[in-house]
Amino acid sequence: MAAPFDHIASSYESIFSRSASSKLQRRQVWSYIERVFPELYGLEMLELNCGSGEEALMFSDKGYNIIATDVSSEMEKVTQQKVEKYSWKNQISPQYLDLDSFDESLFDKKYDLIFSNFGGLNSISPDSLKQLFLKLPMMLKPGGRFVSIVMPKFCLWESLYFSFKLEFKKAFRRCTSQEVITNIHGNISKLWYYNPSQIKQWAKRSFQVIATKPIGIVLPPMALDSFFFRKKKLLITLHKLEKKMTDYSLYSGIADHYIIDLQLK
Repeated sequence: MAAPFDHIASSYESIFSRSASSKLQRRQVWSYIERVFPELYGLEMLELNCGSGEEALMFSDKGYNIIATDVSSEMEKVTQQKVEKYSWKNQISPQYLDLDSFDESLFDKKYDLIFSNFGGLNSISPDSLKQLFLKLPMMLKPGGRFVSIVMPKFCLWESLYFSFKLEFKKAFRRCTSQEVITNIHGNISKLWYYNPSQIKQWAKRSFQVIATKPIGIVLPPMALDSFFFRKKKLLITLHKLEKKMTDYSLYSGIADHYIIDLQLK
């Protein structure tokens, strides 16, 4: 059976990574990682659900050695093509990895940073996510970090926008503990939404929380990209406001996404 996103792997960037709001949200994530790890050269990184490899390329340019993994074999191919195009073979190694069933012994070394970007953890069930937090400590170096970008159970932007359109089912679609069936460009996929408190609870045995930060509390989510497509000046203004709000962890549970940064005890 084809994995989620196999069918749109070749067009993934134009749909997701390169939308106006997504690019601005990504800048915030990259800026945070660079602040957390000011000395990047030589650090070992494992990326979970790497998609089309955009973050892997960015981090490799900063000096990381990266194992970039994804459950979609087609996404893996797209990442491999980029690696060859930009001559990053010595620093980026694309690999297939199913977060629902992998064995941590698959990896022959430990990492300074394990990273999962936009919604990667939202593609696995609560049971699988709990199991992941049991495996992560065995994959990290002492003091290593796990940084993930997660979608919470409520997004203020989505709720206001869809309520204004009287589409109340969409307005509160995240507010559930059950799986949410989504149609992503013709492919039926499952998503689960997780609040920061849930992640902290499941991680507390082995990790201490370094930070939680909202991503997309002022900037709109990608679901509204068509509305903002021709409103570039407004997006720039919202981006300036967003940067002033990111240090307020209180907003993490109502933003489009949030960063959660965990350090191995």
